[in-house]
Amino acid sequence: MFEESGHFLFLEDNVDLVTTIKGASFYRRGKHLDCVSDYVPPTPSEFKKVHESFSWVLTATSSVMLSTLKDGQVVRGLAGIPSEEPVLFVGYHMLLGIEIIPFVAQLMMERNILVRGIAHPAMFVKVKDRMPPEPDPANFDVFRVMGAVPVSAANFYKLMSSKSHALLYPGGVREALHRKGEKYKLFWPERSEFVRMAARFGAKIVPFGVVGEDDFAEIILDYNDQIKIPGRREEIERVTSRTPKLRDEGGAKGEEEM
Repeated sequence: MFEESGHFLFLEDNVDLVTTIKGASFYRRGKHLDCVSDYVPPTPSEFKKVHESFSWVLTATSSVMLSTLKDGQVVRGLAGIPSEEPVLFVGYHMLLGIEIIPFVAQLMMERNILVRGIAHPAMFVKVKDRMPPEPDPANFDVFRVMGAVPVSAANFYKLMSSKSHALLYPGGVREALHRKGEKYKLFWPERSEFVRMAARFGAKIVPFGVVGEDDFAEIILDYNDQIKIPGRREEIERVTSRTPKLRDEGGAKGEEEM
């Protein structure tokens, strides 16, 4: 994890070995890693460090959150979020998925609710002979510390059966990496099975929407521009071919390159 660092690395005040082990998914109770049952929630100090590392995002977005109480009254804050588990939050991505950060942080601070995000497998799989711009799993350690799991039917089942608060974006990474003219555009699959699974465990489904980020952010260079740049096409095709495919139902959405 820390090549050529030596044992002096652990003498640094800002290096926490336990957090590193959790972020790298090294801790497990059995022979094989189970992202759901092996998960250890962040300590108050770990959450504080995560919160401080994203303070610039929280300041820049200055998010205002509203929720609906049982009597239909809309209030400022997250008082309307059910605490009884399991709960499934279902929403859509803004550009780069930045809306996740203030949402998860506010739930933790205001309601002491830890949300288990259902994320793209690229955040968890270490690619052999990785070359930029392929993502480095180490860049996503913070998401694993906060409880994210790779998207799969098995992990979704485990989250619901273990009575968790789970967060699902049916549009996936393609929705977060949208292109020019695609603000607020959904990329949901033709068939979504999450309702059936949630109903099986009596989970409360909490749909939510986000507005704002797509309005003040402007995309200057998108996929359609980069694919025309010599050398860049090969990089995009390599990353796409080595990235797990999540949709096999066919159609334009399933065939699009990331």
